[in-house]
Amino acid sequence: MRQSPSRPAGLLLGLAVLGAALLHQPGAAAGQAQTAAPSADAPPASGAVDPAADLPTVEVTQHPVHAVPEGDIPPPQPVTIRGRDGSVTALRAPPAPARYSPSRAPVTRISGAARVADVVSLSVLGRAVRLFGVRAPQASDLCPSSESAAPRACSDAARAALAARLAANADIVCRVPPGQRAPVPAAVCRDAAGADLGGLLVAEGFALADPTQSYDYFAAEAAARQLRRGLWQYR
Repeated sequence: MRQSPSRPAGLLLGLAVLGAALLHQPGAAAGQAQTAAPSADAPPASGAVDPAADLPTVEVTQHPVHAVPEGDIPPPQPVTIRGRDGSVTALRAPPAPARYSPSRAPVTRISGAARVADVVSLSVLGRAVRLFGVRAPQASDLCPSSESAAPRACSDAARAALAARLAANADIVCRVPPGQRAPVPAAVCRDAAGADLGGLLVAEGFALADPTQSYDYFAAEAAARQLRRGLWQYR
């Protein structure tokens, strides 16, 4: 009669067979590898910094740049007027001219004996010339005639001022700025004494500066307005 092996020896043999079977099962090693290495898509642990995380971005609107073309003439500086009482008045410059632009073309000259043709117009040897950079006063504008007389229309005062000036200095020289297409040219006219006739009318308040043609008389108009000369006494 055969004797069965001892109980400890049989137990050890069974454990050995079970371990070999587990080692030969498919996917066992892969499962251990997956357990050891975390997935790339797994979220980082609490408190860890992820270098691949997207930073916040802010879109900034591009600021437009306005370039000044070459050859443009900047507008004049504001005019500051100091009154007799110590007050200071600053007048802003008018808008840029829209119809007249300086040019390098030669300047036309008109000279000779002149007479008054209209409020801001002359006749030089039979040729009509309009004073450049000057606007005639409105029909409703009044100007003082004397301390005792009643005010009169500023258009009449402008004609009288030009006639009185030309009576002593009839020969004038006018320079026509280039770039004009009007049938009657506008010109800067000076009498024999060198006085600018357009500037004279504006400074006395008998006419207005025309900023669409020139800035030359802007300061003269500001002074006449501050001192309340001519039409500015009643406006």
